[in-house]
Amino acid sequence: MAPRDWREWAATLDVGKSVRVQHTCADDRSMLVSRTDSGSSAYCFRCGKVGWLPPPVESTAEKVERLARQRAGDSSLPSGCELPSPQEYDIDKWPEGAKVWIYKAGLSRADAGVLGIFWHAMSDRVCIPVRYAGQVTFYVARAYQKGRAPKYLCATPKPKTLYASWGQSRAVCLTEDILSAIKIGMSGGEAVCLFGTKISDHIMSRIMSREVLVTLDPDLAGQTGAARICAQLKAYGVPHRNIVLERDPKLLTLAALKEKLSCPASF
Repeated sequence: MAPRDWREWAATLDVGKSVRVQHTCADDRSMLVSRTDSGSSAYCFRCGKVGWLPPPVESTAEKVERLARQRAGDSSLPSGCELPSPQEYDIDKWPEGAKVWIYKAGLSRADAGVLGIFWHAMSDRVCIPVRYAGQVTFYVARAYQKGRAPKYLCATPKPKTLYASWGQSRAVCLTEDILSAIKIGMSGGEAVCLFGTKISDHIMSRIMSREVLVTLDPDLAGQTGAARICAQLKAYGVPHRNIVLERDPKLLTLAALKEKLSCPASF
């Protein structure tokens, strides 16, 4: 499809929005024009033609302005464990990229609601609360934009007694990130998020009487951390196994996680 047929419509759209407009092949609004972070697209339901345009090239001035807005938004996050406000729980009102990040992790809008996940407009981040006994003890604000740094912002300072866990099972899994822990908990397992590749003294004290599955990410950083944690567990006499999954736990389906983690070999 020729860009001249729909480029002007795409330019009027905000990211994550779509509009039905008239195509040259018909008298009705048979063409859908959409815009996302990765570009703009068009599809005519009558003639079947499609179109695609990459996102506009960002100028140096625009990049500086965008980064300044992101830094200002990040500074709006509270320094303690109080959840940032305002809190937008209606996923339909989230930016398209934020929705995609949630759905890519295999979470439904119902899952997000149960977990209390929300979008914080000022920082333009997806926020995931950590609760213990019904009270918020921590939160993570995650960037969904490709290349945005830092990827994660957390409440600071991190509480020394932080124990972010989901689910219940015979063995407890250790994960690097919060969504991986949530996914394992949803699959019928039990997981504690380390928020990195090191285990705190408090978490170690909580799991010393448990059977432990180390399920860090399969990349070099994850497995280097896993080897270090396994050595610590061995020194304390904690029964454990290192499970190397083919992908980050958060990217696996619940069925795959249940199959791989619910019946590990004997400790």
